[in-house]
Amino acid sequence: MYNVFLKKILLGSVVLALVASCSDDGSDDWGNEIVSGPAMLNLDSIERTDSLYSWYLEKMASCGDSCEDDFNIVFPGRASSGSKGSSSTSAGSSAKVSSSLGTSSSFGTSSSSGTSSNSAASSAAKSSDDGDDDYEDASKVRLLPPAGFYEELTIPVPAPEYGGKIRCTFDGSMPTSATAEFVEPYVVNRNTAVRCAEFVGDSIARKSSHTYFINETVSMPVVAISVDPYLMFDSKNGYYSQGVSYCAEPCREANYWWDLELPVHVEFFENGSSSTKRDWQIDAGLSIIGQWSRYRAKKSVAIKMKSEYQDGRIKFPLFKTRPEDNKFKAFNLRNNGNRFVGDYIEDPMLTSLMEGSGVDYQRSRQVVVFYNGAYYGIFDMRERLNEHFVETNYGIDSKQVNIVKHIKTTVTASGGSEASYVEMLDFIHKSNFKTDAEAYKKLQTMMDVGNYADYMAAEIYIHNGDWPDNNVRAWNTADRPFKFMIFDVDHGFGWDWAVSGFNYTSHNMFNWIKQGGTNRCLGERCFAEIYIKLIENPDFRRLFINHAAVMLDYYLNYDKVVAATDAMTASIPSAEMDRDIKKYPRNEHSFDRTGANLKSYASTRTNIVRAEISLEFGLGQDISVRIASTGRGKVLLDGMTLPSNDYTGRFFADNDMLLTAVPLDGGVFVRWEDGSTENPRLVSPVNGSKFTAEFK
Repeated sequence: MYNVFLKKILLGSVVLALVASCSDDGSDDWGNEIVSGPAMLNLDSIERTDSLYSWYLEKMASCGDSCEDDFNIVFPGRASSGSKGSSSTSAGSSAKVSSSLGTSSSFGTSSSSGTSSNSAASSAAKSSDDGDDDYEDASKVRLLPPAGFYEELTIPVPAPEYGGKIRCTFDGSMPTSATAEFVEPYVVNRNTAVRCAEFVGDSIARKSSHTYFINETVSMPVVAISVDPYLMFDSKNGYYSQGVSYCAEPCREANYWWDLELPVHVEFFENGSSSTKRDWQIDAGLSIIGQWSRYRAKKSVAIKMKSEYQDGRIKFPLFKTRPEDNKFKAFNLRNNGNRFVGDYIEDPMLTSLMEGSGVDYQRSRQVVVFYNGAYYGIFDMRERLNEHFVETNYGIDSKQVNIVKHIKTTVTASGGSEASYVEMLDFIHKSNFKTDAEAYKKLQTMMDVGNYADYMAAEIYIHNGDWPDNNVRAWNTADRPFKFMIFDVDHGFGWDWAVSGFNYTSHNMFNWIKQGGTNRCLGERCFAEIYIKLIENPDFRRLFINHAAVMLDYYLNYDKVVAATDAMTASIPSAEMDRDIKKYPRNEHSFDRTGANLKSYASTRTNIVRAEISLEFGLGQDISVRIASTGRGKVLLDGMTLPSNDYTGRFFADNDMLLTAVPLDGGVFVRWEDGSTENPRLVSPVNGSKFTAEFK
């Protein structure tokens, strides 16, 4: 009967829905595994793919008996609408669903996609006690029950679909043709990564990888990773061990410094143990990331989607910020870097302040990670800063993007080419921006100077000692100038771990920049030279001061830090912190659970930076200035879009402003409120000044 209804679907209009649902990169919108190779081209194989059957389960869960009437099919575990008989459970298949999934009950359907609704499973369960069975049992066409959280679970023996043999592993490794055949029901009595495949000879005809949690309670999003334990954890080869008996730092002999990438299967449960389904799954590659934080027992890793594993992307709103930007080729699971021993959120909290400013940063969220069913604690899930980040957030084809890393005098491209960035550095080195206005104009075609000013203001505010000779990234395209991306600021905000030559409480950041950071990188192809030479230009100096004023007044202030800190700490329940700290002990007296240290540092930081700016440029006292517009238009301040069309902020006296009235939606600029029609307009504000552009 299963084959009958599938053929009806494939021959009917449902095929069109399935085709429309497929992504442009070969993955499906439910995040299901797709077996690559000849099987994908064989109609009989397509009829039995996990993806199609997953669709069926979801469809039946959403529309119930009406679907049966439409397609003249019977939902496994439910009587058909034509003959309201009852059904029995499949032999050897039983489970109790965790209370988070609803009422505890037995059910007899199996689904490996994890996208099938548990309400469907519950419907099957409730009718499974009634007796008669005139349909083909779900366990005969599915390799595994749905992934997720259970009170108890027994996996039935799946029936081969291609005349092959079902082979399964229970340690996270992929089964091979040498793996023992699955011949009797398997009782899952603890968290387990189960990976099954049907082998026809030495070839895989279909496969499924599922993590099952037994009596597990997690009140945060869960990332479950299945990986060969020998490759990942063995004392000789694994990331989570040193690989050598002893060596002094930096221990380059240790395997966690090696350039390795391991094949993994990744599953995501948005609502932790309250999840009613697995939200997505994908085959991917895992590699370790970070520098000195690699020595921590909790290690940061990157998850990368590549065609050698599965040709696809995740299409899911991983982050609450800008959820519409939801197509991901990779993400990081970060251990919070050097702040691992101090708090959970300093780095993501501070970079999140950039939202709306135009400075690129990594969106993030706190998650709990399991490897092969074993708990590995709280991690910071973050975007990866690469060419795919630009594609996700700007809609630009990643193949058009150049993205570079700049450390001391070394520039390397992680996507595209570094040539245009090096060309920009060389141009800056040979130019005299103090006297050559044309050179400054040309530089603006190479670099977004407004973005650069905002980025510099943010790094100065954060008081990042591990910069500017390190942790610099930027991107451009053939028709877009370079933009800078803020990241890895865990040495900021008063962190007292040593950065050579840097006073973590009192170092003036302008002096630090002009020193070239801890490596004293000055001159040709050093990042510090960009500021040192560019600040000599009077137009850029005016722009930088005004941009910094808005950044400090609106984006980088105490209230924003408190709000971001409270929101992030609230996302990590106390019980989850307890569990994580128990696994990775930290000093309870110094570890900041609430973000109190971050708030304390922020309470004075804005005013300290304002004082340093006044000192650096010989500016006067703070002044209040209002910049507004009426009608269909807005005002740019030295090229900067202000937080609102009626903005009042603290600025610096003795610094001019370049105001530009920009029409919007067919509007026309008429005049400034004082009658001037000059546009752009250079003004010299005083305390209480108001500049309003009128549009019609």
